[in-house]
Amino acid sequence: MYQEFYKFSGKPFQLIPDVNCLFASRGHMQALSYFNYGLEQGEGFVTVTGEIGAGKTTLIQALLAELQGQNVIVKTMVAANLDATGILEMIASVFDLPHENMSKVVLLKTIEAEFLEYRHEGQRVLLVVDEAQTLNEDALEELRILSNLEDNGRAVMQVFLVGQAELRTTILSKEFEHLRQRIIASYHLDALTESETKDYIKYRLESVGWDNNPRISKEVYTELHRWSGGIPRRINLICDRLLVFAYLEEKSKLTKRDIIIVMNDMNKELGGERTNEFLHAVPESPNSNEVDIILDGSDINSRLDNIEQKLDHLLDLIIKKKKKKNR
Repeated sequence: MYQEFYKFSGKPFQLIPDVNCLFASRGHMQALSYFNYGLEQGEGFVTVTGEIGAGKTTLIQALLAELQGQNVIVKTMVAANLDATGILEMIASVFDLPHENMSKVVLLKTIEAEFLEYRHEGQRVLLVVDEAQTLNEDALEELRILSNLEDNGRAVMQVFLVGQAELRTTILSKEFEHLRQRIIASYHLDALTESETKDYIKYRLESVGWDNNPRISKEVYTELHRWSGGIPRRINLICDRLLVFAYLEEKSKLTKRDIIIVMNDMNKELGGERTNEFLHAVPESPNSNEVDIILDGSDINSRLDNIEQKLDHLLDLIIKKKKKKNR
């Protein structure tokens, strides 16, 4: 693969979130600061939202790493259209509590008793809910009720809600006035700026020993930001494909033309339609006549997995064919 060709110590643009690759952009550091502020307050809700692939899961991993060894019992869960009973069952499950065939009242009492026990032992409880935008009104209300649990005037648990932008819309609706009053900090994670995109790409490359091979022209960084929209996961996907292309063509320098070729290939793989739900057109930049496309977040996880599997299979075939020719 290209890692060996360019003498990289690993794959610089993995799609799976990795806390060891957390890029310290202004937005990501501010989001972590809001998490830490919430922990200092010791009560209420903290919400962090952002687009698919913006780095929210990596932030959660960074938070968990910071909390190791502290007197905080942290549990994470991924919401999946849970209702009131469903979220209580999920909370009980992540805290290793019995939950099958229990009524909502019994579940609530079981969870509350466990949390109070932690408090009596001098520990706090933090529940981090990922994909929180999928929670319905009843589920969010159950979380609010749990957050009201106190012991000698001190909150027993906190909740961090992490999700896509729809979560903000939900919380701002009239029905969630009581929940909003419990939110002590809220932050929206924006996409990377153009300069941050360049720094991010160089950071990921340097982390695996990149020594300016392949060289990357200034226009490449500009176009990568425009096509990716500054979303880290999209940047990773495009850069990975760009490096595969560079390896197959044995290139020592990447240019704007190379990205256009790669993006056209990706568009063909996904159906070749500019209206494809995974790709959509972006406004043309000055002095640019090419057809430009940008990765959208719709159904991105399953599609990225599918692309990676097909690409790995294709590369294996190409490598085997090259080996046969060299014999």
